[in-house]
Amino acid sequence: MCNIYGKTFKKLNMVDQDTISPYQLIGEDLTCNIDMDRAQNEVALHDTITGTTIYGLDSMIAIFSQGKNWISKSLHFPLIYVPLKQLYKFITYNRKVIAGNSLSPVEDRICEPDFNYFYRTLFILFTAVFTGLVLNAYTSNITSYFGFETPWYVEYMICFGQVLWQGIMITLWSRKYSWDYLGNMSAVSTLGGILLLPVLLLQQFIDLHSFFYIGYFMLVVGIMLFEHIRRCGNMKLGWLPTISWLTFRNVVLGIIILVFS
Repeated sequence: MCNIYGKTFKKLNMVDQDTISPYQLIGEDLTCNIDMDRAQNEVALHDTITGTTIYGLDSMIAIFSQGKNWISKSLHFPLIYVPLKQLYKFITYNRKVIAGNSLSPVEDRICEPDFNYFYRTLFILFTAVFTGLVLNAYTSNITSYFGFETPWYVEYMICFGQVLWQGIMITLWSRKYSWDYLGNMSAVSTLGGILLLPVLLLQQFIDLHSFFYIGYFMLVVGIMLFEHIRRCGNMKLGWLPTISWLTFRNVVLGIIILVFS
């Protein structure tokens, strides 16, 4: 995530080529002026001339405003600043599971955000709601082909049920990585929802055949499966979470067909 921030700033010419310094490699001559613990959670912007450092959203605003006082004042207006601050924390405390990177190697300086129960729980709940909303809109195109419809709440029950089921299974399997796994699983669900959005947009302009909806949905499920396997591998969790994930999906699919068809 930090690499994405840095590359974006460079491409937009908001910072010079040598401005971005990785947390793990910053020199000892600068660490004395930077709160390194805070910098794990919030991007630190250090002024080498004045020796001052600002963090997080304030550093982002400073970069975006580029000395333009009216932009800085607008973004610091409470009705704008407070929601942006919460959004920043929402992303930064979940950036590790959003990116889905491997476990950090043992080294002197590891740049990982502190675990925050509130923002991780919020991320998991947001994902369940978002995925349920997208699936409600998408699966109606599939179920209607097979001659049945499901109530609006079914997809939400599936999404929240998946979290509950996998939460129980991963706690029994590896309590240490339970919250990291649930965050990664939620990121996979978000990926699936995002991949379905272009088709939902396309159907507003083109009449698509049911076979297309089914085929594309299976493609997205396949991508999600491989991503789930990759992330479980990164966390050294083995195959059990993926088997449990697939079992839940297949059992629920069978129940839906039996009840509503």
